[in-house]
Amino acid sequence: MTSRSSQYSDEDRITKMGPGVEFDFIRSLLDSSKGLEHKVLLGPGDDAAVMHLDHPLIVTTDLTVEDIHFRRSWVSLEEVGFRAVMTAASDLAAMAANPVGVLVSLAIDSDRIDTELSELGVGISNAILDLKTNLVGGDLTASPGPTIINVTVLGETLNPIRRTGAQVGDELWVTGVLGGSAGAVRAWASGINPSPVLREVFARPIARIREAQWITEYGDIHAMIDLSDGLVGDAQHLAAASGVLINIEKDLVPVHPDLHDDDAYEIALLGGEDYELCIVSSPGSLVPLVDDFHKHFEVPLTHIGNVIEGEGIYVKGLDDLDGAEDIYSFDHFISRNSKC
Repeated sequence: MTSRSSQYSDEDRITKMGPGVEFDFIRSLLDSSKGLEHKVLLGPGDDAAVMHLDHPLIVTTDLTVEDIHFRRSWVSLEEVGFRAVMTAASDLAAMAANPVGVLVSLAIDSDRIDTELSELGVGISNAILDLKTNLVGGDLTASPGPTIINVTVLGETLNPIRRTGAQVGDELWVTGVLGGSAGAVRAWASGINPSPVLREVFARPIARIREAQWITEYGDIHAMIDLSDGLVGDAQHLAAASGVLINIEKDLVPVHPDLHDDDAYEIALLGGEDYELCIVSSPGSLVPLVDDFHKHFEVPLTHIGNVIEGEGIYVKGLDDLDGAEDIYSFDHFISRNSKC
C-alpha cells in the first residue's frame, strides 16, 4: 500500500494548471499566500482537495449576492471579497473551530471579469491570510446578472460548541458592541453616508475565532452562536434549540457608540451582521474573565441576560418587543421593516 507521505509530496501538493482566466485567478491567490499547511495534502489544481485532519471536520458555507448583501455604491470589491470570506468563517467561530481550508466560487459578468477578479482576489487573499488558513479549491463561472460569491470554510475542533446546551440559570453574554453594521446600512438606505467607523464595521467584519477558542478554554460554555441575523433573532435560535426562555436586559446590551438615534437600541437588538459572539455560560463562569478578555482582544465581554424556564425570547425594558411571538430573525424570504 502506498503511504500518504509518498502520495502527496511537498512539491506537488498544488497541481499544475493549464491556461485560462479561472486558473490565472487561482494562481494569483496562491501567489499571495504563505504556502499550504501540512493538513492540506492536496490543494488547488486537481478535481478536489485532500485533507488530513486531527479532529472532526466542521463545514460551513455562505453566499454573498450583489444588491442583496452589498451594493457597489457602499463598498469596494476588495472589501466585498474580504467580507465574503470573513462572514462565512464566523460560523466556525460560533463552534470554536479552527479554520483549515477555504473554497471560493465566483459568478461574475463576463464583460467585467478582467477588472473585477483582481480586486475581489485581493480581499479574498487578505481574509484567508488573516484567518491563517489556505485556499484549497473553488470554481469560477460567468453570470448573466449580479456578482455572486459562495465561500465554504473547513474547520476542525475536538469539541464543537452547539446551540443546544443552554440550561435554566445560565447567563447570556456577547462580545463587542452591537448595531454598527445595521447602522451603516440604515444610513445608506436613507441616502446618507455612515460614519467611517460604522462603515468599517460593515465592510470589514471580524470572525471571532481566536476569541471563541480563548473563551471556551477558560470559561464553562454551554452554547454559542454568531450574530449574523441580529441579537434577538439569533438568541431565539439558541432558545429554540435548547428548549428554554432567554431573557435579555435591554439596558445591558452594548450599543455601538456611533449610534446616536433614539432607535439605537432597536438597531442593536434587531440589526444583523454584527458577527459578534452570543454566548451561554454557567453562572459566574465568565465574570472573572472580563478584564483579561478585554486586554487580550480589545473588545468588551458583556453580560446581557439570563436563561429561565419557558420558551422563546423576552426583552426586558423595551415595551414594543415584549413577547417572542412578534420577534423574528432575519429571513430573506419574508418582507421586513426596511429600517433595519
